[in-house]
Amino acid sequence: MPKRPSPQKDWEQALIDGYYDYRWRQVLQSLYDDFQRWASDELTHADMDQAIHQTHKKTQELYGLFAQSRAWLVRTIQFDEVWFKEWVRDHPLPARKKE
Repeated sequence: MPKRPSPQKDWEQALIDGYYDYRWRQVLQSLYDDFQRWASDELTHADMDQAIHQTHKKTQELYGLFAQSRAWLVRTIQFDEVWFKEWVRDHPLPARKKE
């Protein structure tokens, strides 16, 4: 019989999912904005080449971050205090069961 996820594990997964979305949006929004500026002839092809290269480097860093162990990632996310404090306000840590 498969194990049922605990409230703690569910909370951790929601934390990881929320932070994953936040960080990817940070990286990709900038590139999206550059594409909009390029479409309006505000940026050159060379500018876009550089923007794509910089974004690729950032995506590699994110890949490395999210490839870490779950326990390490949960602890590390909490160091992003501004994001974590806002997120945890809407997603409080579940109460631990008394044994």
